[in-house]
Amino acid sequence: MTAGSAQARWRALDLRSARVAIYYAPPAGSCWWNEGSRWLGRDAASGRALHAPSVPGLSRSLHDLTAEPRRYGLHATLKAPMRLAPHAQLSDLSEIAATLAARHAPFDLVMHTDVIGTENGKRPGFVALRPKAGLAGEKTIDAFAAECVEAFEAMRAPLNEAELAKRNPHLLTSRQRELLDRWGYPYVFDEFRFHVTLSDRVDAADATLIVDWWQPRVQALGPMRVDGLAIFVQPAPGEVFHCFERFAFGKAA
Repeated sequence: MTAGSAQARWRALDLRSARVAIYYAPPAGSCWWNEGSRWLGRDAASGRALHAPSVPGLSRSLHDLTAEPRRYGLHATLKAPMRLAPHAQLSDLSEIAATLAARHAPFDLVMHTDVIGTENGKRPGFVALRPKAGLAGEKTIDAFAAECVEAFEAMRAPLNEAELAKRNPHLLTSRQRELLDRWGYPYVFDEFRFHVTLSDRVDAADATLIVDWWQPRVQALGPMRVDGLAIFVQPAPGEVFHCFERFAFGKAA
């Protein structure tokens, strides 16, 4: 996308209702992007609906089990969805993203499929792609996410009561509540876990089928190349998020 077309799309937004998020997303058209978008049934860059694959044995259709991640588009969160502060200029948001991207070099994450968010088995979890623990890329993405949280913080409007309630503060640890109050999201810094969500919360049987479907494909796709960051936009509450503008890393690997 050219700078001119991006700014034209910015101007068309009603910032009183829009939310923006800073995500990692594979480049549109890449193997990871195509496979993940097909799985979710939507390409968040082009806006096209896609035919999701068939996964035998699921309790419901794959379309029904991927409603939430489809709404957000294929991504991993770096700075969670936020309303912009009244003083924030959209050109400032793009400038911060471009500055961040320019000082980073691409790196690889060796991924695997996991079930997370079960809260020690107290409720169903969701299936996600996660970096394998202990490898160099894991520390690199953690540090980059922390940098994004801080860099875009001045652009964020404070949480209103409805947004705060949506985070279920009564279910959070004291540390997570502290982070929510300070940064508008409880899963940052030491609570951050890089992941690409593949399903809604599903029962154990569905989770196993999804993991089994993805594992050979993760191996075939190879490491996930982290080579940029993206601004995603939700134009109004209840609408889907779109990949609005992407910024490639500027340093050589």
